[in-house]
Amino acid sequence: MKKQIAAVLTAVSVAATLAGCGSASTGSGASVVTAASGSETASTAETSGDTVVIGETSMVDSIDPTNNGDPWSLTADGISETLYNQDENGNLVSHLAESVVQNDALDWTLTLKSGMKFSDGSPVNAQAVADCINDIMANNEMATASCGVITATAQDDTTVKLATERETTVMESVLCEWTNVIYKKDSSGNYVFTGPYVVKSFNPGVSMELTPNPYYDDNASKRPNVKLMCFSDATAMQQAFESGEIDMAFTVTPDAATQLEGEGYTVKEMNAGYQYFAIVNMQKESLSDLKVREAINLAMNRDDMIKALKGGRVATGFFATYYPFAGDVKETTDVDQAKKDLADAGYTDSDNDGYLDKNGEKLSLNLVTYSSRPDLTIIMQLAADELSDLGIDVSTQIVDSIDDTLSAGQYDVAFYAQHTAPTGEPAYALNQFFRTGEGKNHNGYSSDLVDGDLDKMGTLPAGDERNELAKEIQEQVYKDLPVIYLVDPQWHIAVSDKLKDYEPYCGDYYVVNDQLGLTNS
Repeated sequence: MKKQIAAVLTAVSVAATLAGCGSASTGSGASVVTAASGSETASTAETSGDTVVIGETSMVDSIDPTNNGDPWSLTADGISETLYNQDENGNLVSHLAESVVQNDALDWTLTLKSGMKFSDGSPVNAQAVADCINDIMANNEMATASCGVITATAQDDTTVKLATERETTVMESVLCEWTNVIYKKDSSGNYVFTGPYVVKSFNPGVSMELTPNPYYDDNASKRPNVKLMCFSDATAMQQAFESGEIDMAFTVTPDAATQLEGEGYTVKEMNAGYQYFAIVNMQKESLSDLKVREAINLAMNRDDMIKALKGGRVATGFFATYYPFAGDVKETTDVDQAKKDLADAGYTDSDNDGYLDKNGEKLSLNLVTYSSRPDLTIIMQLAADELSDLGIDVSTQIVDSIDDTLSAGQYDVAFYAQHTAPTGEPAYALNQFFRTGEGKNHNGYSSDLVDGDLDKMGTLPAGDERNELAKEIQEQVYKDLPVIYLVDPQWHIAVSDKLKDYEPYCGDYYVVNDQLGLTNS
């Protein structure tokens, strides 16, 4: 197995070098307020006299905050914010809202803080917020997972009535969901946001230059400018960091982290909050058979994945293990049972060619992942070897836009990464992936039991009963296997001395946050 892992890592290195710097399409652009035509212009520091340069392996190539996963990057890059945000201690706080109060099962009152402004200086008032929420609900299918469509109505300058389609008791968390960023359009049709930074120039998919939002708070003059640069692979980004071209490499591989620490650089380790899992296309005939899905699950060796990644834990469900609602699933590897399951499903090597078939049709699987998460390629290649050993005809593919691939159904098993609790709460991701017909349920999974439990979850307040229900849903998903739980990962971020006090949190959701560079100003 050591030789197998070494071979996989070599293959992944070659694949990563060949992969381009594509858009981040998994919830991972920017507000063009003053940038013209998308061409990059020279940046000059006009505030603290400094510029922080951040390297990434993916960057959006559009700016629409209603476009699928783009709002995630808007917040990650410090350009947008939701009405509530998660702080470094996991608490929900708000820069824009005073309170949100439940009046009855489907009715809430949101009160905004007075005097808050968009980055163009215009007021963040009730009408602007109501218009924004209604626009999101109409145009981003990802936004309706937790409580259905939210209808917002301005009551006065600072009060917004929120009417939900389904019950929820955790509206602060709903308003923290990454789809629900606050924005407006200016007179020129450009999107304007409320985060600590605004875009000075944007070269789609390549680079972005940010300047502090002068209306965010009193620290605007102390913040550095920021430049985001996209690299074709993690190796190129590491070389740029070592040469001093960038101040932060977000993220580096475990091997690179060890090497950089040995060279005297600062590397931050974090529990990513992400989960690595495999989405199984249950709409394919062979994969509609639970026995086949069980065999795939049993063939995957999570311990070998963790060895190859040099960190992380075996996933226990759909959430990082440090959350109180993390699952209690015990994943095991059992190749003999996997072979038996395939035989029970009718798959044998009838013509002795080394491949399983049924009714003369070979059992073939197309494994897919995407270039911006190199860890997933490692996992996919290990899984490909393990499934091949069962007699399955396996092919692998690395794509730029995994969500487009999933939407088109052009996969059998897709290796995916998602921060499943960016609001510190389980309902959003569970609804997105496992409620019948919701935005990230691309594989046709439908369970009356899960749908009913999700409805019940909407009526429960945060606490033990809600957490236990989340665990029950994860257990049912484990039994049905629309997704296969794999790894609860750890990430590594390399930083220069300029950012030695930088502390990452919540995965890649707040990479550029309102504290970036302030401790060194």
